[in-house]
Amino acid sequence: MQNRDPLAFLSYVRDDDAHDLGRISDLRMRLAGEVRMQTGRPFPIFQDRNDINWGEQWRERIKGAIDSITFLIPIMTPSYFRSHMCREEFEAFLLRERALGLPRLILPIYYVSADEMDEAAKHPDDMATVLRERNWSDWRELRFPPLDHPNIREQIATLAKTIKQTMVELRAEIDAATQSKLQLVQAVPSPPPPPPTEAAAPQSAIVENPLAIPVARVEKASASALKRAQKQPYYVYTTKFDEVISPRQLMSSDESLRLHKTLLKTIRAQSLEFADAIESGAAEIADVANKQEVSISILIDNSGSLRGKMIEDVAAWTSIASSIMSSAGVSNEILGFTTKAWKGGQSREMWISDGRPALPGRLNDLRHIVYKSFDETFQEADINFSAMIREGLIKENIDGEALLWAYSRLQRRHAERKILVALSDGAPVDDSTVSVNPAAFLNAHLQSSAAWIRSLGEVELYGVGIGHNVDAYYGASSPTLDDRQIGPDLLTLLSLILRRDIPAVRAFQRAVAHPDEIPTLQLSRPVKRRRRKKASPDDTIS
Repeated sequence: MQNRDPLAFLSYVRDDDAHDLGRISDLRMRLAGEVRMQTGRPFPIFQDRNDINWGEQWRERIKGAIDSITFLIPIMTPSYFRSHMCREEFEAFLLRERALGLPRLILPIYYVSADEMDEAAKHPDDMATVLRERNWSDWRELRFPPLDHPNIREQIATLAKTIKQTMVELRAEIDAATQSKLQLVQAVPSPPPPPPTEAAAPQSAIVENPLAIPVARVEKASASALKRAQKQPYYVYTTKFDEVISPRQLMSSDESLRLHKTLLKTIRAQSLEFADAIESGAAEIADVANKQEVSISILIDNSGSLRGKMIEDVAAWTSIASSIMSSAGVSNEILGFTTKAWKGGQSREMWISDGRPALPGRLNDLRHIVYKSFDETFQEADINFSAMIREGLIKENIDGEALLWAYSRLQRRHAERKILVALSDGAPVDDSTVSVNPAAFLNAHLQSSAAWIRSLGEVELYGVGIGHNVDAYYGASSPTLDDRQIGPDLLTLLSLILRRDIPAVRAFQRAVAHPDEIPTLQLSRPVKRRRRKKASPDDTIS
């Protein structure tokens, strides 16, 4: 088994460190030295986000092999809870914890009192809820004495001892889990190899933990790592170029304002045309919301087949729906998913440079977008919806991983009901992945991911088609919206879901065959229709 030295990443706000004259940086150095003293092994703690090692190493280590122990050390202050970068780091590490089943990789230091930690009722915050449950080290009374004071040195030694003990326990658990898997693999005879001219179709069975998606290519290309990944029904070649991003990071202020102005025109036009539907939907949602505690997440397929008027309608109506739910007191989050590039992007370029190994797994750069988080008010997030109509944003759609990402965010909510609504206009499509893997690779993963989420019973999952039936991916009688009046249908469906009127939800079938479109026979095919403007030689997968 590969044993890489443990390491850690300090998650902090630079201005806090600067204000305390570099005390947080000094604490990092002393803690790293004390852990080395107690273990006899190096314990690097990365700190500077401008250092290339930060960007490359923490993302690779937390998404890489199971046999690496990688910690996150958050320095909790009021500014920490307001930092988008700190939240991104925290969520990434929390997802790794859940995937590995090892909930001890985040080791918080409570540095300055924060309302999110001390007054949860007045300042609810999901991240703070998780952190309060951890065995955090309280440094609020230790901020001012010099670090070489005996009491401070003793506290650092105590924290280092905790890290050492955690490493021992985690290593034992990881070794036991690895040995168990090896015995299981040895006990099960290997299936016969597929014919050389044809790739074997992936199994659609639910794996034990779909969140733990194997990565074939971590630090360098490895035939053995790829072979291990291929033992699972679904895997990815590399996650190095994936991103979870806010629309604010995609656009300049000027572009954001310009697109928002355009989207507001669509919202006003739709609001006038469907004023009665909006009034009725708002009243029904408010009535149901008053009777239960709900957190609802809407996951939107941002793929190229929605380009044009349809994506404008989706952007306008998810904005309207979010506004209505927020006003009614329904905690809501709006997410989107696409890829960073057509034809595989940097992931495919890496695969080509590695010699094009066969059956590489998912082969494109994911882009997951947070239009509105649970922690944002609608007013704070309002302008973000305009990013959905940005030219060049929508590309391919890898639905299974996006569904698991949205689930992992929603699952952490403390709510009586947790509802996930996935809006899509058809099958998962990524030409780069499908061209070098079995044809059902993406479809089977979406099916198994949806089935796994439902099997847990903690989150209510609704796959909703936009103008097309999605039963093949989300189960029989999945509701559909008419792509010519997405908004009124969406509001009606949300009210039915909130009322738990399951028969009405299943009967909600608004998909229609338009006379000027392709024949009905072809609509049932699990291939998403492209609405790309014009084909070019560059669109061919190499």
